[in-house]
Amino acid sequence: MSLLHRRQCISLAGGLALPLGCAWASVPELLMVTAAEEPYVLPPNHPLGEGLDVDSAREALMRGGPYRLQVEQLPWRRVLAMLKAGRADFSPGVLQTEERREYLAFSEPFGGPVRHSVYTRRGSGLSIRQLADLKGKRLALMAGAAFPEALQAVMTGPLERVSDLRGQFRMLAAGRVEALVGNELPARWLVRAQGYGDRVEQQPFTFDSGVPTQMAFSRRRPGFEQALAAMNRGLALLARTNHWAKLEARYLAG
Repeated sequence: MSLLHRRQCISLAGGLALPLGCAWASVPELLMVTAAEEPYVLPPNHPLGEGLDVDSAREALMRGGPYRLQVEQLPWRRVLAMLKAGRADFSPGVLQTEERREYLAFSEPFGGPVRHSVYTRRGSGLSIRQLADLKGKRLALMAGAAFPEALQAVMTGPLERVSDLRGQFRMLAAGRVEALVGNELPARWLVRAQGYGDRVEQQPFTFDSGVPTQMAFSRRRPGFEQALAAMNRGLALLARTNHWAKLEARYLAG
């Protein structure tokens, strides 16, 4: 093996020795399916990289396995359907529910807890300062998304389900709903990136679920136990280097 090839192998493995002298094609590959929620998952060839979740998963699997990673971006409802059918290996950021635990196995936590923010149309006069203020409101939600019980209990008004966060903001900006509830970081990112600031405003209330962020592996996928164990090993190694905070600083600067 040439010195250049050897250095490339070390780089790919994150400092770990790959099998068969860096026979990269022989390293097992996992399929991660995920909704395109920026900055967790960014479009292909984005100048900042693949996104917080993709970078974390790729690095953890390399350090804990190693595994190669293939990423496919899909609507959230289809992500869950593929995991349930065993047609994909895992997805990041899946909230645990009793029904999901039947077909998913969850990794150790990574990143921070899930927080939900609320947006209304600018100038609407609505004020959402506590959970109870959401009662009866017509809300835009992501199709297939699950919410903590306390938050779900106040969603008593009409609920409009759309495929992604962009659809939620379009619906809100058009006046078809009174408010939207979404993951705090992607919502803030989208408002800034898409210039929604003159049409929508974030409300003072933010719901901190206290629920950790985890990777969810399909129990119906062959070899999921080994892949999950590799993920947990890799996440533990990354936690020692404050990996998530460094990623946030890179992706959220400015």
